[in-house]
Amino acid sequence: MAVQQPETPRLQIIRRICGFALAALLLAACSKDNDEPRERLSLSQQVALLQNNAGSTATVDVNADGSWALSAIGEGYEITPMQGGRGHTSVTITASDENTRLARRRLGSVRFAMLDGDPAECMLEVAQRPAVASQTMLLYMPGRQLLSYYQANIEGIKAAVNARIPGDGRILVCYQPTSYDAATLSEIYYDADAQECVVQQHRTYSAFSASDPAAIQQIFADVKDYAPAQSYGLAIGCHGKAWLPANRSVLGLGRTGMGVEEDPFTPMPGALTTRIFGTADAGRAASRQPDTRAFGDSGRELDIAQLNEALAAQDFRFSYLIFDACFMANIETLYDLRETVDYLIAAPCEIMGAGFPYSRAIPRLFADEGSSCDLTGTCWEFWNFYQNDWNTVPNNAQSGCISMAVMDELDELAVIMQDINASQKRPYDRNNLQIYEGMSSHIFYDLGHYVETVCSDAGLLARFSEQMEKAFPASCRLHTASFYSAYNRQMNPVAHYSGVSVSEPSTRYTAENAQTAWYRATH
Repeated sequence: MAVQQPETPRLQIIRRICGFALAALLLAACSKDNDEPRERLSLSQQVALLQNNAGSTATVDVNADGSWALSAIGEGYEITPMQGGRGHTSVTITASDENTRLARRRLGSVRFAMLDGDPAECMLEVAQRPAVASQTMLLYMPGRQLLSYYQANIEGIKAAVNARIPGDGRILVCYQPTSYDAATLSEIYYDADAQECVVQQHRTYSAFSASDPAAIQQIFADVKDYAPAQSYGLAIGCHGKAWLPANRSVLGLGRTGMGVEEDPFTPMPGALTTRIFGTADAGRAASRQPDTRAFGDSGRELDIAQLNEALAAQDFRFSYLIFDACFMANIETLYDLRETVDYLIAAPCEIMGAGFPYSRAIPRLFADEGSSCDLTGTCWEFWNFYQNDWNTVPNNAQSGCISMAVMDELDELAVIMQDINASQKRPYDRNNLQIYEGMSSHIFYDLGHYVETVCSDAGLLARFSEQMEKAFPASCRLHTASFYSAYNRQMNPVAHYSGVSVSEPSTRYTAENAQTAWYRATH
C-alpha cells in the first residue's frame, strides 16, 4: 500500500499557480467560443437547378437551430414546406411549366429567415435548364491499349464536374471498357439532389468494331439523340498515325518500286508511353486504300477519310474536334477535315500517355455555366500542365506541344502554298529542318520552318506568314522547350514552331503523300 506524503508549502504554492493558470485558459476558451458567431441557418446549396420539363424537382437541405420561414418571389415553380424548425428539413422545389427556351430560365429567388428576430438569413436562386443543352461534348476513346489512361481521363472529367460545370452543357463518353467487341455510351453529370458527380450509361454497343465506319456514324448520331444541343464538340483520344496509311502492307511494288516498307511506328524498348502505334496486340489488319490516313489501336484503325464521312453524314456539325492522339496536327489530315469541323486542336508531335488534363480542360470547354467554349484556354491548359505540372503524373515527361487550326482558313493557305511551289524555291538540307518525332528517318517536319527555308519570294512568304496567323492563331500555338519521343527515348528540342507538321520533305511515303488532298491542292 502506497503512503501519500504530505505536501510541502512549496508544492502547495505551485499547485495554486497551476490551478489559476488552468482556470484562466478555460475562461479564455469559453470566451472565445462565446465571441465566435454561430451559423444558425444554412442551406445545402445556393442554386436550385430544375430540369426543363414540368414537374421536375430539386431538393435543398435546410439546417437551423430554431424556427424559420421562407418567402419566395418569381413564378414557374412551387416550394414546400414553407417553414420549419430546429434541425434538418428538406425543401422541395417543383417546376410548374416546361422551359421551351434555348437558354436557362431564371424563375426567382427564395429568402430563408429565422423567426425569433435573429437577422440570420439565406438566399436561394431558382433556375430551370433549357429544353436543349447549350452544348454537348463527346469524348470518344476507341481501343484498349491505353485503357488505364482512358479511365484516368474519365476520372479527370468527373473531378471537374460540379454544380456549375458543365452547367447547361452535357458530357458523353464512349469507350471500350470490357472488350474490343463492345463499347458503352455514358453521360457524366452533376446530380444536384445527391450533390455529387454521376455516371449514367445510355447504351451498350455489341458486336462493335472501332474500324467500322458505320459504327462510328451510329455513335455520332446517338450523341444528338441522347443529348440534343445547340452546338457539339468532339474529342478523340487514342493512338494517332497522322495521315499515314492505316495498313503498311499496301506499300507494295506497284507504287513505291521499293517493296514493302518497314513499319516506322516501333517505339524503343523501355520508352515512356505515348499515344503512338507500336504497342502490344497488333490485332487484325483490314485491307485499305493506298491514300488512307488512320487513328486507333493497331489493326483496329479508322481512316481519316472514313472519319470525315462519318462526320459529314450527320445532320449536325461538330464545332470543334480535339485529337488527344499523336501527330494529328499535320496539314494533310487538317486539310482533309476542313469541311466537317470548324476548329481542330491537336499536337504535331507525340502526346504523352496521360493525354489531355481533362480536369483542367473541361471547365474551359464549358465556361459560363456551359454557355460558352474557351478553345484558346483549352490549349493553354494543355500546355500549362505539361510545362509546370507534368511530374504530378507517373511516367510522364515535360512534353506538351499543341495548336488549334481554324479550318475555314486552310483553303486560302493551300492557294498560297500552291503559289510558293510554283515559284523558284531555294535548295535546302532537310536535316536542318525542325522535326516532330525521334525516328532515324524523319516523317514529320514543321510546316512553317519548311516554307521559310525554301521560299525565296519575300512577298509570298509574307502572305504565307499572314495566313498562317489566321489559320493557326498564336494564342493557341504553344509548346514546351522540347518534346519526348518514344522512338529515340529522348527529349527533342523545339527551335521552330508553327504548330503543324508537313511530310513533303520526307523521303518516306513519298508516293502516298503525293496522293493526299493537301499535296494535290498545292502542286
